[in-house]
Amino acid sequence: MGVFYRKADWSIRRIEESTHGIEWVVPFEVTGPENFTLIAVWACAVKGSKRNSYVGQINRALMEHRDWFANGPVVVAGDFNSNAQWDKERRDWNHSTMVAQLRTHSLESIYHTAKNVKHGDEKHPTFHLYKNKEKPFHLDYIFAPDAWQQRLQMVVGDCSEWLAHSDHCPLTLSLSPTLSF
Repeated sequence: MGVFYRKADWSIRRIEESTHGIEWVVPFEVTGPENFTLIAVWACAVKGSKRNSYVGQINRALMEHRDWFANGPVVVAGDFNSNAQWDKERRDWNHSTMVAQLRTHSLESIYHTAKNVKHGDEKHPTFHLYKNKEKPFHLDYIFAPDAWQQRLQMVVGDCSEWLAHSDHCPLTLSLSPTLSF
């Protein structure tokens, strides 16, 4: 998992707290022109626990760490390894359950809002299984506050440029500054 930023007027610090076995859902304090909490996600398999694997891990983190949402705006971003297309395979703690949990905190997927598509109907893949262009999926997301949606621009990296480096294409987020009068 990598979290990168370009501007010198930003800083990022991991919030030191116990995540109680949730190793790959990590909160960071971001300070700069806009202060917020970034929850970085890399959802992966959890040995011996199908329920807590992949999107289950995210659902568990959101339920157990509601305090992450107590101090201002929150952005949740990363490799979720999840899509609503697979909800039937996971009856509980599935992708749609996670999206609903994030909505209770007024967070929406930037991609889905900008493209006006439902989860599961994505047209721009972020992942290609085994780096194969013929096996595309949309598994990576950035969820941000509703109030920010008009100030955000997200770009999904082009697989022709990125597949030499990874099976995932990066999501790049630009946040326009607030206007002050």
